[in-house]
Amino acid sequence: MGIKKKEIWQYPWGYAESFSIASALMILGFAISYIEKSRVSTIQWPFNLYIGISFTVLLISLSLFFKNRQFVKWLSSMPAAISSICLFTFLVLIMGFIPQSSLAVPGFAYRIGITDILSSHAFLFAQIYFLTTLGMVTLRRSFPFKRKNIAFFVSHFGLWLTLFAGALGAGDIQKVNIKTNMTDFVFSGQNQRGKIIKDLGIAIQLKEFSIEEYSPKAYIIDNKSGDVLNHNIFYLEKDNRVIMGDWEIEVTEFYKYSVGIEKEFHPIYDIGSSPAAYIVAKNLISGKITEGWISCGSFRYPGAFLNLSEKTLLVMADPEPKEYSSELKILTPSGETIETSVEVNNPATAGGWKIYQIDYDQQKGRWSEISILELVRDPWLPVVYIGIFLMIFGAIYMFWIGNNKKVG
Repeated sequence: MGIKKKEIWQYPWGYAESFSIASALMILGFAISYIEKSRVSTIQWPFNLYIGISFTVLLISLSLFFKNRQFVKWLSSMPAAISSICLFTFLVLIMGFIPQSSLAVPGFAYRIGITDILSSHAFLFAQIYFLTTLGMVTLRRSFPFKRKNIAFFVSHFGLWLTLFAGALGAGDIQKVNIKTNMTDFVFSGQNQRGKIIKDLGIAIQLKEFSIEEYSPKAYIIDNKSGDVLNHNIFYLEKDNRVIMGDWEIEVTEFYKYSVGIEKEFHPIYDIGSSPAAYIVAKNLISGKITEGWISCGSFRYPGAFLNLSEKTLLVMADPEPKEYSSELKILTPSGETIETSVEVNNPATAGGWKIYQIDYDQQKGRWSEISILELVRDPWLPVVYIGIFLMIFGAIYMFWIGNNKKVG
């Protein structure tokens, strides 16, 4: 007599059932987003805490009191874990291949949530499925607790805690943009929802703004359309020479700071002074030589360009910023005054906020008297760090155990 083949959806469930459930959750999530034309709203304190406690208690109760039920056994099985990982990873990969924006052009992809995965119902279901299976697998190896399971529990619980805290805390993340100046302390700003936050708990004043710029570039443009005719990059620095189209361009003089006076530029350091270069241009076909000053100008002083022909001009582009920073004075809730600096990718911390440099008055450039900052507060971040620390500790402990076994 042959062995009877197990039919699908007959316990114990395996990979076929697990991947069917994962696929169904994804399709259901996309369908809900398409029909309701909505996105998942983040939950905020204290409701996220209540939901987190309830979810944790549910997992522990299932593991302790219903562990012999077939469905609960399946939740902590390898097929369920792998299918949840595949679903979660697949949606994360979509984020990498498809541009994400909540303001994308409406269409089928937008309707089902592919262009805004993190706010889609499919991603919500994938998170719940993954956290449930990961939590059940972790709990299954925890009761009864054995020393040999320490590394497994710590690393898996650390991963679960990191994802769990990140999901619950998303609604509590505050991002506020403020425009600081050199005259007054700024107490308020605008959050990511466009709401004005009147009291941030700290006040910030700009002491000094500084910027380092690349050398300006030169372009040959069409006199009528303004289209750029050359594609090679030419930085304007003294004695630089380049072939641009039919022209040989040479910089015989360059001033980083200058002011134009009667068609001549002079090296003057003043508010609004701008770069200027004296150009000698030779036409490689006719041999004609054209020379003169070019400058990008500024908010205060006009620029200059060089007529190469009736149809073409040589112009200087505004210098591009290499890096910029702000010296700040910060008043904290305790009345303490902190003087610190921030620059791109190098934030400061004060009053529970991370302070990032994001922009400035681009019209005035290096003479900007304002600095635009982004203040970020994430109260769940310490919990996320704990989870990451546990994962690292679990990996180190597992490595240490493995080495001890080899030595033994």
